[in-house]
Formats: sequence, C-alpha cells, structure tokens
Amino acid sequence: MSTTPATILIVDDDWMNRELLQAHLESANYLVIHANNGQKGLDTIAVNPPDLILMDVRMPGLNGYETCAQIKANPASQHIPVLMMTAFDNEEAKSKGLEAGADDFLTKPYDMVMVLARVRSLLRIKALHDELKRRESLLHDVLHHHLNPEIAQRIMDDLMRQSST
Repeated sequence: MSTTPATILIVDDDWMNRELLQAHLESANYLVIHANNGQKGLDTIAVNPPDLILMDVRMPGLNGYETCAQIKANPASQHIPVLMMTAFDNEEAKSKGLEAGADDFLTKPYDMVMVLARVRSLLRIKALHDELKRRESLLHDVLHHHLNPEIAQRIMDDLMRQSST
C-alpha cells in the first residue's frame, strides 16, 4: 500500500461546498484539488488524474451527469471512482447518476461522517483495481519475456476473457 495520500478532485460550482469538503478531506489527510465546472474537471483529470472524484450534479455548462459520462467513456479515466453529490433526493436522480457511470451517490445536506466513509470505501476499491492492473502488467511482461509473443498474447487474452465473465 502506498503512503502517499489519495488525491480527491471536487467538481462543484458552489465555492462554499468546495471549501467545506476540502477542509474535511484535508483534515482526514487527503490531497484535494477542485474545479468549478464539468469542463474544468475534465481538463484537470487529463493533466492530473485523481484517485477519486466528488461531483455535483447541477453545474453550468456540462452538468455532473454529462461530465461523469465523459469520464467513464475515456479509457484513461474510466476507473476513477465518481461519487455524485446533489440536492436531488429522488430515485430518478440517483438512477440517472448511476447510469452515467457514478460509483456512488449522496444527497445534500450530507453527513460528513458518511462522506468520509464512502470516500474510504471507494478508495479501497480503486486501490484493489490499481493492484490488479499492476499485477496484470507484471504477468504480461513475464509471459512476453519467457514465451513466444503469440502464445503469451493468447494466454493474456484468455485470462482477460475469464476475468470479464
């Protein structure tokens, strides 16, 4: 496990929400970066991919659903967990967020204990994913070093097929 603090991107057009979340997250030893709209969030992710994204739904320009969908459609960012945070408190809003690719959903006003619990949970899942990708890369390197490249690729393809079922 890395001792480097996780980086969390807050994407919210309300400066007060960003500041409040940032203060709580930094007191829990996370590094926090932020963007005040969806496009700036996408630009930030392209330059400095975070470990987790906290995303408001209602924002000017790209809303949270659209931004989340773009994050999840991009192979470079699709595995970054997104926690949608909004004042919408209905099943339609939640399902719309999950359909856009969000990994979790909280309604405002939120309890900071619950926010931090969900942040830790999503970061644990991300760490497991990152470790799996690291091991996959290592296996790829070992197989390609010791076997015929065609055979090594067949083994990797078979393993990937098995893991996706």
